[in-house]
Amino acid sequence: MGHKKRNAAPRLKQSPAAVQPLVGEGDAVVSVPADTTLALVEADSNDALSIKIESSPPIESDGSSYSAAKLECERALTALRRGNHTKALRLMKESCQRYENSAHSALIHRVQGTVCVKVAAIIDDPNAKQRHLRNAIDSARRAVELSPNSIEFSHFYANLLYEAANDGKEYEEVVTECERALGIEKPVDPAKESLQEESQQKISTTEARIGHVHNELRQLIQKSNIASI
Repeated sequence: MGHKKRNAAPRLKQSPAAVQPLVGEGDAVVSVPADTTLALVEADSNDALSIKIESSPPIESDGSSYSAAKLECERALTALRRGNHTKALRLMKESCQRYENSAHSALIHRVQGTVCVKVAAIIDDPNAKQRHLRNAIDSARRAVELSPNSIEFSHFYANLLYEAANDGKEYEEVVTECERALGIEKPVDPAKESLQEESQQKISTTEARIGHVHNELRQLIQKSNIASI
């Protein structure tokens, strides 16, 4: 079983569907190390630290409202990049509350998931690490519920479930989410919900971008099947 994935420390069980409250830990400022135990999820969430969000506002949404939501996400990501994880968590918690019933709520929860998983990767306390990972999963799940046609959100959520999985049933949940995403008839173009600038997109067409995420989902299914043995 040479393909067994590297264990993250600590491992955790899947948390309930409701988003758990984020717990502040004082205004400590920390530096972000180059290495992390959450390699799989970090590959996705590192894009967030470019401090640009290229998600197109929904047609029915107000442009100024979208710009304000985007700016709040960028402020939180800037705080995270500068090492102030407490401020980043606070800003995203406030944004989730402020935009709870808006058309931008899915994006807000997706970014909150990124902030939580990055914070989990840079702290040592096992209980705090586990709490932030649970919060990341809950935020990612909420983003998927709010935007079920987003394969980017689904891939992020499935990656988090994979990191948290400990047994066959939990790996089955990863596979189920991946298969759901692969079955979406009209998936949202991943570039519309990317945390990168448009100029940074390495794949030029919508079809190719969707195909790339589909391949990532299939690889995650394979890894989950192997890890569950």
